[in-house]
Formats: sequence, C-alpha cells, structure tokens
Amino acid sequence: MTNTADAQKQTKRRTKTSADSDSGSLAGRVKEQAAQTVQQAQEQFDAGLQYSSGELQRLATEGRSFVKKNPGLAIAGALGAGVLLGLAMRNRY
Repeated sequence: MTNTADAQKQTKRRTKTSADSDSGSLAGRVKEQAAQTVQQAQEQFDAGLQYSSGELQRLATEGRSFVKKNPGLAIAGALGAGVLLGLAMRNRY
C-alpha cells in the first residue's frame, strides 16, 4: 500500500508542476496581450489627439477669417450670446 500512496503523491506533484507551468505560460500570454492592447490604445489616442489638434487649428483659422470679413456680425453675435448667457445665469445666482 505504501507504493500506491507514493505513486499517488508523485502523480499529484507532477500534475501540480504541470499546472503551474501551464498557468505561468497563460499568465505570460495574458500579460503580452494586455501590453499589446495598451500599445494599440496609446496609438489610437495619439492619432485622435493629432486629428483633434488639427481640426481645432482649422476651426480657429476659419473663425479669425470670418471675424475679419464680418466684424459687425461678429460683434453682434458676441453681444447676443452675452445677453442670453446673462439672462440664463441671472436666476441661478
């Protein structure tokens, strides 16, 4: 009976060692996949930031051009927006 118990213990050790090595490789794969996902997210964020920056510059340029061509309309629009904002904020504070 001792031989059977020893054989069972050795089998359990082998199984545990095999499971540990499998989980180690699984952990490595998960870590690698996570690193790749973070890298892809960083690249997409950078691309979005670059695109947004370009669009904001384009919008600012168009805004300046509009104000140079239509200064009266720009002043009237700013005045109207200020009045509306003032009326909206008057009852809140």
